[in-house]
Amino acid sequence: MKLRFLITSLTSCTGCITALISLDIFPQFLERTKIEHFPFIFDNLNIKECDIALVEGCVSEKNQIKYLHEIRKNAKKLYAFGTCAAFGGILSLSNKKEAYPISKFVDVDGVIPGCPPPAILLGNCLLKLVENKKLKLNLKNMCSTCPLSNQVPLGLSLTIKKIKPRNDEIQFPEENLSCFLNDEILCLGPVTRDGCDHLCIHYGLPCEGCLGPVSKDFTSNFINFLSLFNLSKDLRKYKGIYNRFSKSLLGGKI
Repeated sequence: MKLRFLITSLTSCTGCITALISLDIFPQFLERTKIEHFPFIFDNLNIKECDIALVEGCVSEKNQIKYLHEIRKNAKKLYAFGTCAAFGGILSLSNKKEAYPISKFVDVDGVIPGCPPPAILLGNCLLKLVENKKLKLNLKNMCSTCPLSNQVPLGLSLTIKKIKPRNDEIQFPEENLSCFLNDEILCLGPVTRDGCDHLCIHYGLPCEGCLGPVSKDFTSNFINFLSLFNLSKDLRKYKGIYNRFSKSLLGGKI
C-alpha cells in the first residue's frame, strides 16, 4: 500500500519545494506514493489524512497556526522541511516580521535541514520516508570533513571582523587553504551539522549554519561559540549576527 503524503509551504521562498521536485528520484517518488495535498503542483486544497507531512517555511502569520494544527491533526508523522521550518530561517533577519519554527506550535517527528536541503541529503531522506524508516542525520559538525580542516586555528584568541569576505577577497579551497577563522571571518562550521558537502566552502564562502546545530538549540551553541572570540566593534553592534536562522529562539510574538 502506498504511503500518503502531504507537502505544503508556509512563509518561504519555495526553495525547498523546488529542490524536492528537481531531484532525479522525484518521478519515482510520485510513482511510489499517493499525494493527498500538494498545493505547489496540484489543485486539491483540502487537507486529508496522510501518513507523512512535509511542511516548508516558517510561521510568520496567525492564520498559519490554524493551518499547521490542521495538518498535524491529519498527519501520522510531520517533518520540518528545510531551515525555515526547522529553525525560523532567513526571515529571522527581518526587523518587521517574526519567524518561528513550526515546532513552536506543533510536535514534529524530525527535520530535514538546509537552505535548501542539499540534493544528496534530501534524496536520502526521501528514500527513508518512502520506506517508512526513521530519518538519521549526521552527528558530526562541518569542521570534521571540511577541506580547510587542516588549517583550523589551534588558539581561539582571535578577533572576528566580518561575516563574509568581500567579493575581491573570495578564494576557493584549492587557492587558499586557510580557515576562515584565521582570516578574521566568522564561520559557523564548528557549531553546524555536517551533511551539505561544504557547498559554500567550495565557493569560497564561510558556513552560515543553515543545516542547524548537531545537538540542542542553535542559539545557546552559537553564543557559546562567539564567546571564544573577540568581535569587532561593528559586529558587536550588529544584532543580525544572532538572527541569521533563529531569531525566534530569542523571543518575539506573532
